Amino acid sequence: MTGQPSPVKQALPYVRMRLMAVLSLLAAAAFLSLAGCDKPTEPRVCTAIAVDALVVTVVDASSGQRICDAKVTAIDGSFSEDLRPFGSGQDCTYSGPTERAGLYEIRATRTGYETLTTNAIRVTRDECHVIPVMVTIQLRKSA
Repeated sequence: MTGQPSPVKQALPYVRMRLMAVLSLLAAAAFLSLAGCDKPTEPRVCTAIAVDALVVTVVDASSGQRICDAKVTAIDGSFSEDLRPFGSGQDCTYSGPTERAGLYEIRATRTGYETLTTNAIRVTRDECHVIPVMVTIQLRKSA
């Protein structure tokens, strides 16, 4: 058997060629799967949760402390809704209206503070839900 390559040496170029083909196919598949990442899968699957349009934080303008007992109202034309308070202490917010896009003004009131109204808060929606807008309102103490 001198002068003839072993069967393993004879098969080596074939194994290398097959390995390169498999690796090329894997690389092509990975590239093609990433090429569509900027586009969502069709049809879009929506979640069954209800999303609030506005999440409002009300703070004392001087101290920065959150105010958890204010009245916060969202107004869009003839539509008006008091937002629901959530949390307490430094985690409190006001949230609502649920799944309603619009151009809102937000009014915040509390005894001992000046009423503040913000205008032109636009809430949009996609195919499934509203896109929540976070707003911080700073109330100043009454004189």
